[in-house]
Amino acid sequence: MNKLTVAICPDGYAGVGNSRDSDCSSDKWISILKAKGHEVKIVDVKSPYLFEELKGVDAFMWRWAHLSNMRDIALRIFPVIENYLKIPCFPNLMTSWHYDDKIAQAYLLETHNMPIPKTWIWYDYDSLSEWVENEATYPLVLKLYNGAGSKNVKLIKSSSKLLDWAQKLFSHGVFDLSEESLFKLDNFSLGYYLRFRAALKTLKNGRAFFGQKVTVNPNKSFAFHKNYLLVQEFLPGNEFDTRVTVIGNRAFAFRRFNRPNDFRASGSGNIDFEYQNIDVRFVKLAFEVAKKLQMQSCAIDGLYKNSEPIICEISYTFANWAVHNCPGHWEQDVDGTLIWKSGQMWPEVAQLEDFLESIEH
Repeated sequence: MNKLTVAICPDGYAGVGNSRDSDCSSDKWISILKAKGHEVKIVDVKSPYLFEELKGVDAFMWRWAHLSNMRDIALRIFPVIENYLKIPCFPNLMTSWHYDDKIAQAYLLETHNMPIPKTWIWYDYDSLSEWVENEATYPLVLKLYNGAGSKNVKLIKSSSKLLDWAQKLFSHGVFDLSEESLFKLDNFSLGYYLRFRAALKTLKNGRAFFGQKVTVNPNKSFAFHKNYLLVQEFLPGNEFDTRVTVIGNRAFAFRRFNRPNDFRASGSGNIDFEYQNIDVRFVKLAFEVAKKLQMQSCAIDGLYKNSEPIICEISYTFANWAVHNCPGHWEQDVDGTLIWKSGQMWPEVAQLEDFLESIEH
């Protein structure tokens, strides 16, 4: 095995309630690579000298998050690194360009004939309002294109409420789907509103008091949504979703139950890791998605529609501790047969095994 030099940008962020040790990929990647005798070069994607730092490396790895200050950087640097510098990347573009973009995912999954909820995406208010008045049936699920842990997902039960949100999205825009975002801004400029909202958030989080200086976490960046509207059909009878994570020929799965008196499961923390309870049709569907989309790492959120498995969302990255808590994983034989393999595994181990093999070949 040839000695490689792998450039890694530390991720160093963690999901809410998770320690850095349990949900930081870069630390594990670095440890594994060094144990295998490879050289690691730490780089900073925010550095103006990034491309100088990447000269001579054999691969580049960065687990970027859905936060806009990471997403904006990732979607600018990965195409250059992968397509023009010809440096193998994890995640590569096929794996990650659509991450946390529900609009892109709807287009992508539909064109690959994958089962998804019926979805409507509008960029024109007049056409949307005509559809709302004449064709829409309720309830519907309103979504912003990004958001994790069930954030920015809202059940809409009437045309009047949907039109309220449509008017907001096609005028001032929103940061989220909270009811406060529906407040009209006719008497305020957007700039004053944004400052007022930021001040409230700062005070709420205890980062400022009576004029003290504040230290703002640079990762806390949120997208602004305007001039589109995304709705999906509501799928009744789903008390949980099934999360299946495919890395190469390995599928890890668990069920996430809904919050109390809510239809949303993502981020609830109510997880069932018993693999015997998994509907293996979701496992086969996840393998199919990962293969068709050529994703190095792929998690699907599965729901039922008339008792048939469908895909609600896909992600290249996820809560690593949850995958590790799975008691084992399935592998798929050449004939499609699923084979259960007992034993826990960190997803970073699987990711690096496959990534290194792809580079060396």
